[in-house]
Amino acid sequence: MPDAGEYRVYEVFFQKDATDFHTNVGSLRAANPEMALQMARETFFRRDDAYDIWVVPQDSIFASPHDAAHLPVRGMDKRYRLPSGYDNAPHWKRFKAQAMTIEEVADDMKTRGKGGPS
Repeated sequence: MPDAGEYRVYEVFFQKDATDFHTNVGSLRAANPEMALQMARETFFRRDDAYDIWVVPQDSIFASPHDAAHLPVRGMDKRYRLPSGYDNAPHWKRFKAQAMTIEEVADDMKTRGKGGPS
């Protein structure tokens, strides 16, 4: 059995259910991947269930440096994609105040135009 200094560091990722992303929960030292998986089950998942568990050697993970030159750059202004340009608040306030149906709100918007209440 190798010394503790010879053990590799493994990062542990888990998935709570089939629709979730894998999330890093920590790291541990182990002699091989099978041992790392067993230790991960005992260390991180004795009480919580996991749909899927990954153990990855830490030296196999390639990450970008944390300096500004390697960080993603925001290129274009994409505020046009946000819904803030639509001002439907006056229509919804009237809808709530008058207990209108959604069809009545649509008809009201057609007759009054896109502007606010008159």
